This record gives sequence, structure tokens and C-alpha cells, in this order.
Amino acid sequence: MTFLSPTTSLLQQARVLLVGSGRMGHIRAKAIFSNPRFDFAGIVDDNVDGAKKLADVYRTPHFSSLSDAIHHYSSTPLHGIIISTPTPTHEPLITEAASANLSIFTEKPVDETSSSVKEIFNTIRAHNVSLCCGFQRRFDPSYLSLFNTIRSGGIGTPLTASIFFGDHPVPSRQFLLQGGGNIISDCSAHDVDYIRWVLGDDVKSVYAVGTSSDEELGKAGVIDNATVVLNFQKGTVVTLTLSRGANYGYDQRCEVFGTAGMASVKNITESSTEVSNATGIHRPKWQHSFPQRFEVAFGQELDAFADTLLLKKPWPVSESDCVAVQKVCDAALESCESGQVVNLFA
Repeated sequence: MTFLSPTTSLLQQARVLLVGSGRMGHIRAKAIFSNPRFDFAGIVDDNVDGAKKLADVYRTPHFSSLSDAIHHYSSTPLHGIIISTPTPTHEPLITEAASANLSIFTEKPVDETSSSVKEIFNTIRAHNVSLCCGFQRRFDPSYLSLFNTIRSGGIGTPLTASIFFGDHPVPSRQFLLQGGGNIISDCSAHDVDYIRWVLGDDVKSVYAVGTSSDEELGKAGVIDNATVVLNFQKGTVVTLTLSRGANYGYDQRCEVFGTAGMASVKNITESSTEVSNATGIHRPKWQHSFPQRFEVAFGQELDAFADTLLLKKPWPVSESDCVAVQKVCDAALESCESGQVVNLFA
């Protein structure tokens, strides 16, 4: 699948590096390779075997470090990098890329706390490059349609919203115990960003409660189910429910209720086949996981990054958005630990 801008020639390309050869790296590599607006210049990962294996699929070079890749292209300028590595690695990679005058696309969040996100954007400004944080719900056709409906007054004034995130497949025990950790910090940012964008409003206060589905996770302090209540300044109340255990497929729903109606994003099934017989009405499971559910969004997201690199279009997610989302996530973690409502504005 390719994504073309009608204003850009096929001959105009942005030369980019992909940093990371893990799960998100595989998703991003496919989107880069399929988009003719990119010149796929290589894959960077200190896991050399992983980098080489993925690079071989797309017939592009591999490098063990970003500095090696930048040096390799010293006579053939790069335009940007796409960071698909764990959050704690973002800051040094962003700093190195900015120092080399490269614009950056990074997976969410930019960094682990709102204060560190601010510091990173200060670095970006000093080098006059772009930092584009990926929140793919903004690029998904269904979520975008809901946004347009709400913003055009299709349901009147939004009063409440209910968002459900059910992860599938359930992550491995090793992932949860050795880095995947708290579902609030790992999974809530996408939906927090999306509902802020839809409502055009800021969160006033946060209350969160979390549970562990078994004793081992509880002893390790790993929360794999949580509910977060967001009170917005204009009065909308949003409930975000998060779970690692949707064993029936990837469950992503968003429902907004207003004074003149209701609008929602439903799940997509693995196929449209439905069987009706004496035992009932049978439909397929929801799509397997996020690579399938958001495949189009991931491609559109990187096409927007090509717009930033080639056409100098501003990235739709601003610095203030990134900071505000992280503040909400920080507050949800604090509330979950303290059992108290956390106010974001004095």
C-alpha cells in the first residue's frame, strides 16, 4: 500500500534512517519501504543480528549505531530519522539526530516524564529541526471521522466519553515483569492524546485505580488493569478503561455522548463473514492486534512525516500536546499510587 501526496513528485524523496528492529521497527520498515516518497537509507540497532535480518528484507544497509549511519552518509545528506525503540532510549537518539540537523519522528511518548519532554523540545528548538511524536489514532480513518463529527457539532456539546483499550495478545509474563510494566504508563497516552484532540480541551483533574490480575504481578507492582477518570475544564468527563487481557482480539472502542446524540468508533473483525444457524449468530474475532488494526494509520502517519520533511508542513501534534499528554499520564500514575484525585491546574 502506498501513500502519495498529490502535490509532490515521485522523484522527490526524503532519505531516512529507521532506528530499531523490534516489533514497531518491523511495522515502520514496511511503511517506509512501501512509500515512494522515502529513500530507505538503512536500519540502526545495537542488536546487529536483528538489524541485519530486517534490513535484508528491504534491501537496505544496517548499522550498529546512529553515529555510524550518519558518518556513512556524510557525503549524501540524510533528511530524518524514525525512532522505534523503547522510551528510555529516545533522548540520546533525538539529541544526536538534532545535532546532525536531522528531523525526527519518534514513537510515543517522547520521554518518560513531562519535564524531560520539555527539555527535549528545548534541544530541538536550539537546532531548528522538527520533532514529530507519533499518535496514530489521529491518522486512523474511523477515529478521524469521529473527530470531524464531534468538531462539526454532530452530537452537540460532548458531555461524557467512554474509551476501552483491551490488549491482544496478552503480553508475555517476561515483558510485564521486566519492562512492560504499568499499563497506564505503557498504553494510556494514545487515548489521552486522542480525546484531548477531539474535545479541544485540557484535563483539569485525574483519578485512577489499578489492579493486578494475579499475585505474582501484584507482588512485582505491575498493574495490568486500570480505570482512569479524566475531568476536562469545559465539563466533559471521560472514563478510560485499560486491560492487558482481551483474549478475544484487539479491543479498541471510543464512545462520545453529547447533548444532541452519540458517536462511536467500533472494533473491526478479522473478516466480514457471519454465520447464522440453530446455535446462534457467529462472527469472527476482532482483528488480532495493533499492527492489523492500525496498519492504514501507521502508513498515513509516516506520509505526514514525509510532508514535514519535504514540504515543511508542521507536525499536527505540538510540543504542548506532548507535554500535556505526559502530564496526564504522570498524574494518573500518581493517583493510582496515592488513591487521591490529582489536580493539574491550581
